[in-house]
Amino acid sequence: MGKKAKGGTREKAARLVARFFDRYASGELTVGEAEDIFDRLFDLADEALPIITKRLESVDENERKAAITLLRELDDPRAVHPLRRMLSDADRSDEEKVAIITALNELGETLDEATLKRAIPDPEKMVRDAMMGVLETIEDPGQVEEFLGIIGQGPPEMQAAYVQDFLAPLADRRLLLLLVALLYSEHDEVVLAAIDVVERLKEPAIISFLRERGQYDPSLQVRHAAENAALRLQARIGDRSSQPWSIPTPPPLAYCLLSTIDGDGGQVLFVAREQPEGGFWLLDVMFNDHQGVKDCFSGIAEEDELFDMLDAFDSVDFLDVSLERARAEVTRARQATFEAGRRLPPPLVIWQDWLEGEDSREVEETPLPTLDPSRQAELLEACGELVTLDEFEYWFFNPEEVADFVSSYRKLARKNQAEFGEPAYEELLDEAIEAVVEEKWQRLLPSRLRRQAWLLAQLYEEDEIALWALAAADALERGVLVEHPLLRWMMDASFLNAAEE
Repeated sequence: MGKKAKGGTREKAARLVARFFDRYASGELTVGEAEDIFDRLFDLADEALPIITKRLESVDENERKAAITLLRELDDPRAVHPLRRMLSDADRSDEEKVAIITALNELGETLDEATLKRAIPDPEKMVRDAMMGVLETIEDPGQVEEFLGIIGQGPPEMQAAYVQDFLAPLADRRLLLLLVALLYSEHDEVVLAAIDVVERLKEPAIISFLRERGQYDPSLQVRHAAENAALRLQARIGDRSSQPWSIPTPPPLAYCLLSTIDGDGGQVLFVAREQPEGGFWLLDVMFNDHQGVKDCFSGIAEEDELFDMLDAFDSVDFLDVSLERARAEVTRARQATFEAGRRLPPPLVIWQDWLEGEDSREVEETPLPTLDPSRQAELLEACGELVTLDEFEYWFFNPEEVADFVSSYRKLARKNQAEFGEPAYEELLDEAIEAVVEEKWQRLLPSRLRRQAWLLAQLYEEDEIALWALAAADALERGVLVEHPLLRWMMDASFLNAAEE
């Protein structure tokens, strides 16, 4: 019985490894699919390792690279010996050796200087050769993002030195997209190095980026450097017009999926563009209305994988919106990022062109209903009903914002008095709203509610639901606080949430 089980696991491991190699070779392997294979092979390491290490002997370099990737992800120390043996093979390319060294580092194997020198005798020549090859494809956003990820693996001082020592001497306009993305690195020294190098290219299109960094960057040193670079560059090039960047035309648009707004003002946007071989290339932008763009990812997914991703978001609906509306939302989020003293995620800068251009799809949009002033009082009284909708499930204040009132809430709850209509509870709600709903919330909530109202108008046939949100926003702008039904419901949910923590 045991032998049969062992044979079964060996076959299972072989199938998973074969699937990984097939999908890797075809270029159709998605991030989610790869992670699923890694997770399943982790428990089958005894059976999988001999199969994978055998592939290190393949005559196909891409197959060997796939094997190196799998061994790195399995994180099993038994992979160290075959990888070290492969590293000593003089027939392996420098690129392959770098992949092996990276895998060995991930496995906790530290290589001494002599070993590294034998493996790669002339690292500077390797980098120069690699850069010349990179210039052939570096204008493609996917290649730029991949290259940025490679650069980002080193410490900040090494990244800055790489920009100065290897990118600057190339002095090639094809590096523009990469250098502009580096203006948003999380490390000041990398941004400063990118400013220095990008100024030397004397490209008019760069001036607007430098001015924006000069106005909004969180680092005073970066602001000064960017502002001065913009002034010098403007003086040198005068009114010379900018040439278009040679970025490939984005593939056809399939979806622009925008989420409803959560309690933190957060939204998610998926821009899905069709791949010639099938499936989508996705741009995933995550943002809110007070911090701006928080993250940005890209990757390949099949249609069912895309909709599985959407289903994973609790209490959030997604609507297929026009590219124009998606672009407007990201533009607003970009400005919120700058006003919050934060830098954009570099991938958003790289993929920005995927938000530009025309939208050939016919996306039906329902106009936002008009709020009749004569119905304002009636709609305001009913707007607390919004919290019964899935789209408002997490609309409450953060626990730390209501912490001073939680003890009183618990005392009333023990007496079964923490309910609407109970005088002591109504008084507690009044006190909490006056204390918590300060200028920030009075500024954020009306705008948030108006944007949510448009989304509700697309989701629900009844105009009344969108009008509740508009009435709630209007009342907040008029300074209605303690008597605001939605605020009272939000505060009630906040107490309950904080008390449970």
